[in-house]
Amino acid sequence: MYFYDSNAGFQRYLKTIERFPVLEREGELELSRRYLDGHRESGDHLVNCNLRYVVKIAMGYRGYGYKLSDLVAEGNVGLLQAVRRFEPERGLRFMTYGSYWIRAHILSFILKSWSLVGVGTGPMQSKLFFRLHREKAKLASRLGEGVDTTEQLAKKFDCSVERIRSMEQRIDGRDVSLDACAFSDSSVSLVETLRTDGVTQEEVAAGCEVSQIVRDRVGEAMTRFDDRERLIVNERLLGDGEKRTLAELGKELGLSRERVRQLEQRVKTKLRRSLADLATDGDYAAAA
Repeated sequence: MYFYDSNAGFQRYLKTIERFPVLEREGELELSRRYLDGHRESGDHLVNCNLRYVVKIAMGYRGYGYKLSDLVAEGNVGLLQAVRRFEPERGLRFMTYGSYWIRAHILSFILKSWSLVGVGTGPMQSKLFFRLHREKAKLASRLGEGVDTTEQLAKKFDCSVERIRSMEQRIDGRDVSLDACAFSDSSVSLVETLRTDGVTQEEVAAGCEVSQIVRDRVGEAMTRFDDRERLIVNERLLGDGEKRTLAELGKELGLSRERVRQLEQRVKTKLRRSLADLATDGDYAAAA
């Protein structure tokens, strides 16, 4: 009985591979020889008859949290490698050789997929990743729980203490989606609990509300201004474009530059009075 995988397609795959016969030694060797001579169908049959062993090997790595179907898919790539590289003249059983390639591809998949940061590759990294916790458990049973075994592990694997600690952090620190629930009894996601230094939604909403009030107040005040004051507001106080100079407005109004400045100050005073009750968190009148 294979480990259950809810993928319906994978369940059909498991039933299909059971239909292929278990090969004897001579049958394996003959298929391999014919494949190496260019008979592709013999290679396909050799692969199909050994797919069941890929599943059995993959089941040994279910504890790392990956779907069995994903592990089998990687193991099948290793099986194809084994068929291409197998040397029948050595007289070995095919899976004696093929299991090496199947495991190599499964282990490589686990190492590369464990974290976005990456655990690393190479014989030492692989050895540490797959044996560290087992050796640590052995030491804990002998020395007792709570004892720091980092130095003993470094000696066991012939590497530095820093490397042991780094690998422990990577093994224990699995990636977690920010969309995952932050609490078991709540639908709040982790991303919603992250602190932000930016403007909150409440502050944005409050700012928009105040801005609308300011625009309404300014519009109401403008109805009480004369033509010269409205011109000064439009040309000097409102808008994001380049503002006209006092001299330019004075020439258009037939006034001196100083007189236009005085009118501008008077207009600003009127606007501040209209917006005085909004100025607790900032001088909105001046901003207007």
